[in-house]
Amino acid sequence: MAQPPFDAVADAYDRQFTHTEVGRRQRNIVLACLETLLRPGDEVLELNGGTGEDALWLARQGCRVLSTDLSPGMVAVAAAKAQQAGLTHQIQTQVLDMRQLAPAAVGGPFDLILSDFGGLNCLSPAELQQLNGVLPALLKPGGLLVAVVMGRFCWWESLYFFAKGKFRTALRRQSKMAVPARLNADQNVDTWYYSPAETCRLFAGLEPQDIQPVGFWLPPSYLDPWFARRRGWLNLLDRLEKKCRSRHWARAADHFLIVFKNNRG
Repeated sequence: MAQPPFDAVADAYDRQFTHTEVGRRQRNIVLACLETLLRPGDEVLELNGGTGEDALWLARQGCRVLSTDLSPGMVAVAAAKAQQAGLTHQIQTQVLDMRQLAPAAVGGPFDLILSDFGGLNCLSPAELQQLNGVLPALLKPGGLLVAVVMGRFCWWESLYFFAKGKFRTALRRQSKMAVPARLNADQNVDTWYYSPAETCRLFAGLEPQDIQPVGFWLPPSYLDPWFARRRGWLNLLDRLEKKCRSRHWARAADHFLIVFKNNRG
């Protein structure tokens, strides 16, 4: 079996995204939304949990978390963080391919299922439809799916790559096919981009509740080196981001956050 692509960046992921100025601020937008949805004692299933940053935060809010990821390297980092934080009684970790998600694999049902920062973009439309068929059985009645998805248009990205003369890259999110997204010098991962409307159609088994931008004013993480040296500009963009929460801004943001509710009894 081929090595999962994100194994190649597991050890560097926190340094390259989680702990960057842009990455930290984008994650804070997501956590601020989650804070309004959670109750202590909630049971949470995390898909594409990565290095466990969200799992740690959720556990500190009083949730019980099963954090899953296709990458054994990512899961190992997450498990080590949970142990170091003394939160292994609240956080379990598991290597799991979302394409094989089923109640028999993870238990449940759960109060909330979370997929943060583009994990669902690693699945094709057909695979997302398959996932949609499983999710209602994994959610309690009234349970929520919170997904942070890379959209079809990011004004920051288009402006940046047009300015560099990389016109194909500037328009890559418009493709209906998989786009190879670079993880490092040696590794790419197939990526599909979805608009909010497409995401609602693909998860037709659940009822959309809210859509918010994540990274309309805040830039994509690959621009962090430039903005990290210009904290004043980044602070201004952060303040604008927190004020512009309308779903209309989501259509041009780096990511959008979408909340679905399971209304099936």
